[in-house]
Amino acid sequence: MERLPGKVAIITGAGQGLGRSTALRFAAEGARVVVADVNCKTAHNTVTDIKSAGGDAIAVIADVSVSDDVEKMVAVTLADYGRVDILVNNAAMFGSGKHIAEIEEDEWDQVMRVNLKGPFLCSKAVVSPMRAQGGGSIVFVSSMSGVVANERQADYNTSKHGLIGLARCMAQDCGEYGIRANVVCPTGMNSPMMARTPAANVAPYAAMTMFSRFAEPEEVASAILFLASDEASYITAAVLMVDGGATGIQPSGRQLKEGAAKFLRRVESGAL
Repeated sequence: MERLPGKVAIITGAGQGLGRSTALRFAAEGARVVVADVNCKTAHNTVTDIKSAGGDAIAVIADVSVSDDVEKMVAVTLADYGRVDILVNNAAMFGSGKHIAEIEEDEWDQVMRVNLKGPFLCSKAVVSPMRAQGGGSIVFVSSMSGVVANERQADYNTSKHGLIGLARCMAQDCGEYGIRANVVCPTGMNSPMMARTPAANVAPYAAMTMFSRFAEPEEVASAILFLASDEASYITAAVLMVDGGATGIQPSGRQLKEGAAKFLRRVESGAL
């Protein structure tokens, strides 16, 4: 049975990667999907694929860090579908990759605009229609980097830590309206960018998980689907780790060595 029949879902950053996988999954589960992305081509490609599979979707070109774009995104959703049941705050960017003492102010500000201000604007914009219809579900895509520290990622990690606080405050402020707010925290995922990175460079990170591999975007999309659906009707202000156990263990030297070797064998065999 479909898990989102008749629901209307806005998914930001849905033109590629995890956002695209989530949009395809939601449509397959019966949702009408608003594919929001700053990239016109990828947004329309996702819509085309949803429609080809028999689903219902529209594309909205929007920069989540610009309030006018966000307001337009919600207005188009309401004009076309009449309601908004789900918001997935997925759009994000990577940080500068610099030591904290070397991050420029404009670099810091840009990461915060997209990764933290964007979800704030999007979430704020859907409160009124969700409240009017009796409730809704907001899912924030944070990261394993939202609960730990990483070298040369102060800008990115801070933004992802902030999302958890934002989600919990939204759950507190909006629970009386029937609006739930939850967070998923993925580890690294198999993606085009990951494929372009030398396997030896990422093998130690894969070895930190209990499975010695990275997540498939579809696996993370399943977690987002659960939190967005009525199956999670009593879950709010929760942080769901989709990290292969990486934040729940302290791997031994043997596990790290064997896990990295296992990951590299998978890459060499074409299993990834």
